[in-house]
Amino acid sequence: MKLLKLFLVLLFLTSCEPKQATSPRFNHVMLSVSNLEASVKFYTSGFDLQVTNQLKKIEVFNDDGTTLSRDVNMAFLKFPDQNFVLELSETPNINSENPSPFFQHLGVDVLDIEKAFNRLKDIGAEVTVPIRLVKAEGVEAKQAFFKGPDGEPIELMEIISGDF
Repeated sequence: MKLLKLFLVLLFLTSCEPKQATSPRFNHVMLSVSNLEASVKFYTSGFDLQVTNQLKKIEVFNDDGTTLSRDVNMAFLKFPDQNFVLELSETPNINSENPSPFFQHLGVDVLDIEKAFNRLKDIGAEVTVPIRLVKAEGVEAKQAFFKGPDGEPIELMEIISGDF
């Protein structure tokens, strides 16, 4: 519930200006949903959000050379003329008491992930996933995950190509 309230505040504060090369900036909020089709219908009908991308597969490239490919069911939604993304991921049997950081998080877009990563480490943020390469339909990015002061999951993301 806290993450949903934060999402609504961020949507309100998000500029309608075209995407600028500012860093860092809030990029997205990711929420787990039990039924993607129903949630997309709710947010598009209730808030006039538009689906900008849908993913069925993600590939993660780890530093140790291993690759993880996993099937997903995700949708990215935006308000017209805005860049902030509501990322929805279908997760049947959601554990709302202890959700995975991959399926409930605040996404922060940065221009230099190594610099941002080191800055967070230097102030004592706990690394939960080190920098790695992620590829999905239409998007290639570097990402890393941290815990905020209250354990809230935060994703750093440097977009290499594509967009949400």
